[in-house]
Amino acid sequence: MIDFDTTDVSPTAGPFCTRAKVPGKVIISGEHAVVYGAQAIACAIQKYAFAKVSSNNFLGVHLIVSAFGIDQQFTPLQLLALSQKTQLSHQQYTLGLSSLSDVVSGPDAFFAAAIGASGLVDVLPNDTGLLIELTTNLATGGGMGSSAALVAAMLAASFKHLGQPLSAAELVLKTTQSEHWQHGRSSGLDPYVCVMGGLQQYQYGKAVKSASHTPQASQLPPCFLISSGKPESSTGDCVEFVKQQNLPKSMWQKFNTVQVNLLTALQENQQDKLLGAIRANHQLLCHIGVVPKQVNEFIANVEGHKGAAKICGAGSVVGDAAGLVLVTGLEQNILANLCANQGYEMQVMQPDLVGVAYDD
Repeated sequence: MIDFDTTDVSPTAGPFCTRAKVPGKVIISGEHAVVYGAQAIACAIQKYAFAKVSSNNFLGVHLIVSAFGIDQQFTPLQLLALSQKTQLSHQQYTLGLSSLSDVVSGPDAFFAAAIGASGLVDVLPNDTGLLIELTTNLATGGGMGSSAALVAAMLAASFKHLGQPLSAAELVLKTTQSEHWQHGRSSGLDPYVCVMGGLQQYQYGKAVKSASHTPQASQLPPCFLISSGKPESSTGDCVEFVKQQNLPKSMWQKFNTVQVNLLTALQENQQDKLLGAIRANHQLLCHIGVVPKQVNEFIANVEGHKGAAKICGAGSVVGDAAGLVLVTGLEQNILANLCANQGYEMQVMQPDLVGVAYDD
């Protein structure tokens, strides 16, 4: 089960340290389709990745990531070597010469490679190194953008600690590179929404501004996030599964139509149209095969009570769990009963309006 603990697990501030926090995100509409050029709508949420960076005597980076049990030291040469190896492995994957599981050997290599590729090694002092401590109350692998948030927080705090603060655009770009390694092919949505905060429209590689106006997070109806459990498939597995189907362009056009309808519903405050768009999005996700049977049955029960629901991550292609499920249009007590019957946990979705934030 995905942990919905709301405890602030940010590292305790110490002398001469820099802290950053980056929110997670949920996709309101456009999972998978955004990888193929369709537009998506996503919202940052008040669950965070935290980074605390301080100087130490080890000439390199001492990395501690509690969520993955990482406590390891890397020299600058090791960081660069891991980055180069990971980039080469990803190139081989994109050419069809290896599988996605061959790109990154584990979480320690992933974070180290992200540091090596970011240019941080170039600005490390000659006489000191960095202690980087990462914590999070985001569920890992549950559709909240935890990998993007953790990397963004790590890089934001590290560069700022060294007197080289990154702009938001630079932070998004550096974080997106590691997302390609993690997921095979990343649209860039997770890094952008996590860094910028709020409700965002996004199309592959760029934010989208509405011709009329972009809805604000305050225009979202009351929404709930339901934990259906941690998916057995990774995001990369699901992206690869969809890719192998070689679906026609018309499928992604259908997703795009749903996104337009959802956007219009938010702009015009049309609740029935919004619920219809979310239900249509769910049916499309079922069609591409990323909604497990048990989760689909839960969503059917939600719809049976006049609500609407959909997964808000990559889903899963094996097992019973699909990570987070977004629910709206249903009274909280009714939803609580449905969750209890299914053994799911629920919480109210609270948007984050800030994005990356510092405390030093």
